Amino acid sequence: MELTEEQIAFIRMDIQSRGITMTELADSLVDHVCCAMEHHSDDDFQEVYHKVLDDFGDGPLHRIQQETMLLLILKREATMKKTMYVLGYIALMLTTTGLLFKIMHWPGASVMLVLGIAMLNFGFLPIYFIGRYRQATV
Repeated sequence: MELTEEQIAFIRMDIQSRGITMTELADSLVDHVCCAMEHHSDDDFQEVYHKVLDDFGDGPLHRIQQETMLLLILKREATMKKTMYVLGYIALMLTTTGLLFKIMHWPGASVMLVLGIAMLNFGFLPIYFIGRYRQATV
């Protein structure tokens, strides 16, 4: 089955009318629907289109957008947690090593202490409290 520009425009408008607001996801869905329709040998556009939409699953299409947004949020949260752990570890190591250097009167102690405390105050703690705030509001 060959799709015309009008049919592709119809598919795009129908997908947007079904609640898909993310443009990248809408473009991807249009591409998937068009590819799936081109594999059918039937000539009736509407019949093939509804058959392909039924193959997407039981729920409405906007559920795909909700699940995509959830996955993006989870990915961002995981990146934030990894960043928080790395910053916390580096800040702790710099601070404790700086304290050891300060006790032993070795050079470089002040730089390590300042960097460690700065990373703790301006890196680790803000990310930690943002994460706790998000957990409390959910």
